[in-house]
Amino acid sequence: MRKININECQHILITLASAFDGICKRHHIPYYMLNGTMLGAIRHQGFIPWDDDMDFGVERRYFPRLIKALSEELPDHLKVTTLENCNHVFYNFLKIEDTRTEVIEHWRDDERGIGIWIDIFPLDHGCVGYWLTRLFAACIFFRLILIDYLYFDPKYRRGFKKWIAILLRKTNLISIPKRLASIEKLISRRTKEKSCYLVSYYGRLRKKGIIRKEVFGASQVYPFENITLTGVEDPHAYLSALYGNYLQIPPDEKRRNHISDMYYKYKD
Repeated sequence: MRKININECQHILITLASAFDGICKRHHIPYYMLNGTMLGAIRHQGFIPWDDDMDFGVERRYFPRLIKALSEELPDHLKVTTLENCNHVFYNFLKIEDTRTEVIEHWRDDERGIGIWIDIFPLDHGCVGYWLTRLFAACIFFRLILIDYLYFDPKYRRGFKKWIAILLRKTNLISIPKRLASIEKLISRRTKEKSCYLVSYYGRLRKKGIIRKEVFGASQVYPFENITLTGVEDPHAYLSALYGNYLQIPPDEKRRNHISDMYYKYKD
């Protein structure tokens, strides 16, 4: 296997994003660039130079149609990956992976991973009112943190967190799928369409992922490298909520990528 560098990784990600974008357009499924992908579109008109992943959001109501379309229309070397068909997905969101590649994730018990991927997160309506939404989100985030402790290899944690992870694993009586099913049930019960907020419960930014609906608004087209992708209507409000002064380039020590090692499965 040949190792993949950051430029090759980003080229593969663009291919995945372009396929996703085309299917969404054909089926009239609106989507938004999220997190660092939206930041890259505004600050760099493409990738943050050191970034090696892409995040997108789709309102929950479109997810069944999206999964069906992706499953039927993706090219043979691309695959839609979910909690149901892959044990490397541990939250209820989607990945589109390039099966010709493989990512080695050193923080897992089983390091062998899936191919290079993009993440597609469900966007859920919040509760009625900001503080009720935030309180409910905190409950969901706590449950998700417990799943993190059960899923990730404790040897990569330090100090007190390591012992919490070991204790939780030894005393856990409920499987991760059952825990996730209970979380999904809670979210479906508390979703209120008249809420002023959309929430990305499974995203990494936790409470910062509670965003007013008008900030998402009608998805807008933005240049991204050599293609166009759609993002939020008010990128300044969105990125300010997530990152503060988002136009400032972070110092070298804060420029982190997410994936460990990436390889082509076969030689070119």
